[in-house]
Amino acid sequence: MPLAVIPSLRPCHPLANVFRRPTTALSTAHHTGGGPSNFLSNRKVRQPAPPSSNSPSTFPARVIGTTHPEMHHLFVILVLTAQFGRAGTLKQLFTLHTVLFLIFAVQLLLAESSSTQVPEHYLITNFILSRYNKGLIPKRLQNESIKVSFSMELYQIIQVNEPQQFLMLNAWIVERWVDNLLGWDPEEFSNVTEIMIPYDQIWIPDTTLYNSLVMDDENTRRLLNAKLTTRGKDQGALIELLYPTIYKLSCLLDLRFFPFDVQTCKLTFGSWTFDNTLIDYFPYNVTHAIGTANCIDNEGWSVLKTSVQRHVNHYDCCPNNYTLLEFHLDIQRKPLYYVINLITPTSIITLISIVGFFSSSSINELREEKITLGITTLLSMSILIFMVSDKMPSTSSFIPLIGWFYTSMILLISLSTLAASIVIYIQKQGILGKPPCRKTMRWARLVARIVRMEMPLLMKQAYAQKAREEKLRRAQEGRKQSLWQRVYKVAREQAQQRKNSCASAKVNGVTPSPDVQRLQVPKKSCTINTDVTCITDPCETSGLVEFSNMSDEENSSFPDIDYTAPPPPVTKFQSLHKMSTCASLDSMIRNVDIISPRTMQRNLAELEYDWLAAVVERIFLIFFIIVFLLTAVGINCIGMYYWWTAREQSVVLQSQNNTI
Repeated sequence: MPLAVIPSLRPCHPLANVFRRPTTALSTAHHTGGGPSNFLSNRKVRQPAPPSSNSPSTFPARVIGTTHPEMHHLFVILVLTAQFGRAGTLKQLFTLHTVLFLIFAVQLLLAESSSTQVPEHYLITNFILSRYNKGLIPKRLQNESIKVSFSMELYQIIQVNEPQQFLMLNAWIVERWVDNLLGWDPEEFSNVTEIMIPYDQIWIPDTTLYNSLVMDDENTRRLLNAKLTTRGKDQGALIELLYPTIYKLSCLLDLRFFPFDVQTCKLTFGSWTFDNTLIDYFPYNVTHAIGTANCIDNEGWSVLKTSVQRHVNHYDCCPNNYTLLEFHLDIQRKPLYYVINLITPTSIITLISIVGFFSSSSINELREEKITLGITTLLSMSILIFMVSDKMPSTSSFIPLIGWFYTSMILLISLSTLAASIVIYIQKQGILGKPPCRKTMRWARLVARIVRMEMPLLMKQAYAQKAREEKLRRAQEGRKQSLWQRVYKVAREQAQQRKNSCASAKVNGVTPSPDVQRLQVPKKSCTINTDVTCITDPCETSGLVEFSNMSDEENSSFPDIDYTAPPPPVTKFQSLHKMSTCASLDSMIRNVDIISPRTMQRNLAELEYDWLAAVVERIFLIFFIIVFLLTAVGINCIGMYYWWTAREQSVVLQSQNNTI
């Protein structure tokens, strides 16, 4: 405010000192501010000599130079009031008060505005949204499309559900595009180039996961804010939309090599309503399609590799094409859990069952309990298969590797049970008493040498006894005579020897009487089985009768016979005793002839069939162990080879990507 506003004031007027003296202080304190101190500092005034202490302006000038601007104006008002109250009119006083009041109000407003300044991002937001419609696609030209770059960072694999065939994962998504209607000039806003605004205040693309099982965005992704980076007032701004997601998507699982499988799940992203003339999608990073730097390790799966492909598809519903981004996520199962809890117990149970089926048994202990063992093993296998079925999808397209494993184990146990039944049948043939043919036993001896089996000791002794008897039979005459015929022959020879002894007595001159000759006829002869005849010794009988009926005179006529005492007379009891002895001999011979050979033959047949069953059992044991190793170890080796090959390929591919 120039001094001309107050015309009645002269330079020599005492009020002039009031306006001149605080000029330096006001210009120093408010050089950059507004208000009445500016016009005072811009005018050059002559500095008078310091007034005396009696001057009325000395106190205000001194105070004004050391106080705040508001106090300065207050003292000015007081001084002017005092001066005009003495020398001026009322009209001039009112005018001066009005001017000073306006100056004081402007000063207060400027001070308030400097203390509560609006932030720049508020101003930018108000500036860019004042002419923006978030419901419309931000395009300046009709023939251009908004290019959206899409990137994905995997954070966690939550679940892989094999029966229902879906994958649930947690990921971080970043979408980038240029909005041509949201730019600003950084020079107009203190060089601010980036701001964050809520996502619902701008237009965002309707990016959709095509194979998602959840169609509600509130349950899949959480949108928060969008980052805007200006490219210039007329060139728009780069929009970066960052949000976390939990995707539940369908994934066709290939379980042919379960539990050594590698799965490839596909995530298809694209716009649901805008074709590629409006929105066109591009991958942000082709080499590392899905980032795994921040991924949490999963207990059951590991990430092998990721890839992305851009496809332009045409649908029958729409005339234009649609751009889709297909992200491929290759994951590999960690098979340790299944090997320890399913494959190893099944293999051990099968091996124990095979060894138990073909363990040796004696003749008295048959192998019926092995059938029970086979049935129990099959029941335990069914329980393990039930545990596996919960992990497998209900499909008829293929049989998984673990399905082949369990099927082979069940088939192996079933065939082992059947083989054990065959061994039992062979063993029980010995009860019939019919020995096996010589050709069969010859082959059994040959196979026994191959499988390292020895013949039982009882069987060796029986064969040795049989060989001795056969040799004795061939050495004797009359090979067609039976044993008891030979016994009869020996008995006849002994009787003949006794007759010869009687005849020698006659040769010495002793002639028996007619009665004695009559008694020399055998008293009794009994035929046993038409082969063996029990005959009373004629020599003994005639001797007894002859010497018992002789007189003393007749006895003196046999000087050559040494006779001491006559034998006792033959009574009826002695005759009956000889008859009973003959009958007992007949019974003994009959028992030996009928029972003993059959018993020996049956015992030998049981030994032979038991040994033959043991040989067949050993053959089955070796065969089924070989089949078990080929199936159990072979099937799992196939799965491990596939698992290891897939892992090596992923390592090679990752090294190539890092090189690129």
